[in-house]
Formats: sequence, structure tokens, C-alpha cells
Amino acid sequence: MLHGYWYPPESSARQVASLQFEGESYRLSVGDELHTGEASNLQVSQRVGNIPRKITLPDASIFETVDNAGVDAWLEATEHHDAGVQWMHTLESRWRWIASAVVLTLLVVVSVAVWGLPWASKYVAYQLPPSVNQALAEGTLKTLDQLVLEPSRLPAERQQAIREHFQQTLVPLNPEGFTYTLHFREMEDVANAFALPSGDVVVTDRLAEIITKPAELDSILLHEIGHVVHRHSLRQVIQSSAVTLALVMLAGDASAVDEWTLALPATVLQSQYSREFESEADVYAFERMAILGLDPVHFGNALHRITTDALQDSPLSAKDSQRAETFLKYLSSHPPSEERAAMAKTYSQRYQASKPPVIPKD
Repeated sequence: MLHGYWYPPESSARQVASLQFEGESYRLSVGDELHTGEASNLQVSQRVGNIPRKITLPDASIFETVDNAGVDAWLEATEHHDAGVQWMHTLESRWRWIASAVVLTLLVVVSVAVWGLPWASKYVAYQLPPSVNQALAEGTLKTLDQLVLEPSRLPAERQQAIREHFQQTLVPLNPEGFTYTLHFREMEDVANAFALPSGDVVVTDRLAEIITKPAELDSILLHEIGHVVHRHSLRQVIQSSAVTLALVMLAGDASAVDEWTLALPATVLQSQYSREFESEADVYAFERMAILGLDPVHFGNALHRITTDALQDSPLSAKDSQRAETFLKYLSSHPPSEERAAMAKTYSQRYQASKPPVIPKD
């Protein structure tokens, strides 16, 4: 028998009561009143700690008791339909289960972060129509022009020569679907290059000044095209906007990408891509260089020049220092590393090994 209180329907007034079970029936005694019925019609609340249990009767009245053990024993003995939903107390009362739940939750969170978000961002990036990429790029380039970029001071003849070579030699090597356009900008003596999702590639004056060998500049441009082909900047922005990503995945509404226009400028300037993204773009460049008959070692040489130039003491004097500093802190673009240099050397060796031997003339 369970002892507790009975609450009439839609009332907070309570009366002392007792609840007894007889087979598949119940008997609720409230003073001189007796309520009976089938036990299967009772609804039992979940057990949470030692909070009083509530048993709802068919007429919506409620019997409340602190005898949780008695309620549990009755549920288990009668195989009541609410017996299977008492998992919360079972979880609370068993620390191993709690620890397992915590570990499982952490595994799920880590799995989503490590595999789920990258996969989803890649899927969305490849599904977006070209018009979205173009809109994102236009807004991004305008923002960069307002904040950190200035019109190029590179001689027009040099710009034209690089553009013609870019369009005639490099662009045909790449898959269709993007309209590649080369832009030149001044960025306070920073040697940098970055690509927008649309296929627009920006080269700073300083980069064009220190990379004078055509093969080295080709390697940098092909690397940036690799970022475009693999949608790296867009995937990085999408991946960092998990909520927006979920909306696009669930609703298929591309209008949610408006917020990516705000994040993309910092992303393309920072260009701190993951190791996977950098490796993909590097390999893309090496493979296209081989088609052109260029040794991948030129890429390593170009990275060395950029690093050497960046280490020189050349303080910035931006026209708007406060806003410029906010963005320029991201300008550790494409940091050369021993790992990337080693990969360039490996591809150089493969390239050299694949070349037909030179037969000396008599």
C-alpha cells in the first residue's frame, strides 16, 4: 500500500489518501471515498531523485507519494507500461552509466566536429550554385578594398603580361565551372595571394615584386586555383558557421549564406587553412606544374622568398590603422613549413624521375 496525498482535478487542495493494488486493479481511499479502476489506466511520472512521485488517474486527479521504492516495486512486478520509461532514475543511480553517457556525449561532439562538420561543409560548398559564389566574392572584394587593399602600383605592362600568361597558360589547365580573373592590389608591402570562391585571384604588388621568376609565380597562382577548385575558403567559412550550415542542410535555403559574406574577408586574408586544405592545394599545383613541364621545386623556392620577405622589418603605415590592424593580424598567409617543403621536394624528385633521359648528341 502506498500512502500520500490526493489532488482533485485542476485543484491544488490535497487530502490524505492511500493507494492499494489488487492484481490488475487499484483502490484509492480518500477519507470515506473510494476510487477504483484498472491499474493499466494509471500514468506514472518518471522517478527523479527523491522527488515525490505522481500517479495520474483516468479522471485527471493525482495521487502523490514519496514512497518511490514502493512505486518502482509495483511497476516492476506488474510490468506496467510506464515501467520502461523510468530510465532517468536508473541513470542517476548508477555512476558507471553516467560516466558512459558523458563519454558517449563527448565522442559524439568530437565526431561531429572532426568528421561531421567537414563533411557537411564540403557537401554544401559543392552544391551551392555559381551565382552564390559570385555574390560572396563581390561583397568580399569590396570589403577588402575598403579596409586593407589599395589600387595596384605595379606597372601596367607587368600586370598585363602576367594576366595574359595566367589566362592563356594556367586557366586552360583547370576544370570548367569557374571564371578565373586575376587582380592586383597594393597591401602595404605585404607579399600575399589569395583566392575567392568565384575564381577571382588577388596578387599583391609586393608578391609580384619578390617573385620575379615566372615558374615560381605560376606555382603560387596554381596553388590558389587549387583552393578555388576544392572550395577551401567557402568550406572553411561554412564549417565555422555551424548554425547556418544546419539551416542550409535542413531547409535547403541558400539565403542563409548572407552571413558568410561577413566572415569571408577574414578567412581569405588569414588563409590559415587546415593541413588537409593546404596539402590539397599544394598537390593540385604540383600536378599542374608537371603538365606544364615545371619542376615543383619552384613552389618551395617561392615559399622561401615569401617567408624571407615577411621576416624583414617593414612596419605598416595603414591609412586607417585601427581597422587595418584588425584585419592584418590574420595575414600569416600560407605559412611555409618543413612539411610542405618536404612534399615539394618529393614531387620534384618524382618529376625528375619521370623525365626522359637526355641523350647527348654526337
